[in-house]
Parts: sequence; C-alpha cells; structure tokens
Amino acid sequence: MLISMTGFGRGEAQVGSKTFSIEVKSVNHRYLDMNIRMPKQFLNFEESMRKLIKEQVRRGKVDVFLNYETLEGAHGEVRVDLKLAKGYYEALNAIGEHLSITHDVNTLAIGRFPDVISLESKEEEEKVIEEGINSALTQALSQLSLMRKKEGEKTENDLIDQLKDIDGSLELIEKLAPAQVEYYREKLMERIGELVQNQLDIDEERIQGEVVFFADKSNINEEIVRLKSHGEQFRKTLEVEEPMGRKLDFIIQEMNREINTIASKSHSTEISNEVVIVKSALEKIREQVQNIE
Repeated sequence: MLISMTGFGRGEAQVGSKTFSIEVKSVNHRYLDMNIRMPKQFLNFEESMRKLIKEQVRRGKVDVFLNYETLEGAHGEVRVDLKLAKGYYEALNAIGEHLSITHDVNTLAIGRFPDVISLESKEEEEKVIEEGINSALTQALSQLSLMRKKEGEKTENDLIDQLKDIDGSLELIEKLAPAQVEYYREKLMERIGELVQNQLDIDEERIQGEVVFFADKSNINEEIVRLKSHGEQFRKTLEVEEPMGRKLDFIIQEMNREINTIASKSHSTEISNEVVIVKSALEKIREQVQNIE
C-alpha cells in the first residue's frame, strides 16, 4: 500500500482538570525528522512522544504542536528561581543607571520574566499528564495516518495511469524498431549511388557489413525488455506493505537510463516522439515518488 508523506492530524484529550490538544503535520523528507513544540514543563514526556510517533511514521518531516489548558485552576507546585530573579533585578538596575532612568523595580515586574515563576506538576500528576498527552497524540497520529493513506491512494492511481501511457509508447516503439535497420540500408544505398553516380560497381558485401554493424548499434530490443521489466517491478513494489519511496525512486532512475539509451540509438522520428512521451511520464512519476513514504 502506497502512503504519502503529506498529512495532518489533530487530537484532544481531557484528563482530570487538564485538556491537552495536539496537532501533527508532515511533509516529505529523506528521513524521519521530528520537531516537537511543547510547554517547558512537559519536556520530560518528549521521548515517549517520539517513540509513539516512530511506531506510526517511518519517513517524513513531522511537526508536533502540544497545547494544554487547566480547567479548574492550576494543580501543581509553584517554583521560584531566586537566582534568575536576582539576575533580572541587577540587570534592570544596571540599565537604569546607565541610561539615567528613574525606575521602580518591583517583585511583580520581575515575576513576569520567563522562568522566574513556574508551575511544576506534582509527582502524582505525572501519570495523569502522560495519559492525556498520549491519548491526544494517538488521536492526532490516527488522523494523520488516515490522511496519508488517502493521499497515497490518489497518488497510486495516478502512477498506474502514467505507467499505462509508458506501456502504450513502448508497444509502439517495439513495432517501429525493426524498420530502423531497413531504413538505414535504403539510405545507405541511396547515398552510395549518389557518390559513384552509378558508374562504379557497388560492393554489396561491404554494404551488408555496414548494415549489420548499424543493426547491432541501433538494436533497442534489450532496452525495451528491461524497461518493461522495470515497469512490472514498479507495479509489484506498489503492493508491498512497507515503505517503498526509495525503492521506487531507484526504479525510476533505471527506467530513465533505458529510455535515454533508446533515444541515443534511435534515428526514427516516430520513435523519438514516443520517447518524449515516456520521458514526460517518468518525470511526473519521479516528482510524485518524492512524496511517498
């Protein structure tokens, strides 16, 4: 099953007097890259959150936003960082003296500075908080996963359509390929006839040698066979129940290699036109594969 790396999910959980809300969004990325934003007092839960995310997401850039509200007032222990408060006090006094500003530094002003006064959860609340965070995160990840699967389904359908276009062009290229040798032989005969002006005998054996040489250099049967094989491998990979983005990207590189070889060997306008169609389809596939987990 194909899974997109783009998605969004939101979860909310109320535990006791606290309500936790979590939003998760993801975009394409080469590896799994997690960025979790949360209030400072919940940092000790970050590792468990990362573990939960890894169970659901294999690849992509994942941004997580955690917010909370206390419904019935704060339940916890108020902590004061006196050393930090003293630092702010001395800094304010130094600014006032340097700028010759009359000021009144009071405890209310100092207490408003970041981290001077903080509310820390009591030990007995730790399990309650963890329960709320995990519940909200699980809901958000569930929505994220559902959206990524839906996006993946749309992408898969489009990829299959592109592969059908490639199959159609390959079928036509395969039919046109044998005519290349005969076309070259005719042109070669015309050219030799012009050069000798029909006054000299033509070395038929040498001409046949040239034709055989060209046939070997312009034979695209092997490339066509490999392209078809890569296409089938691409389809089979879409059916596996595991991350497939990198493997699909590699297959597309190989398909591009084969079609480029066909383009370099071909002297047929009809084949060149089909090569353009195949390259266009492969480029569309390559762009979409970049967003597959």
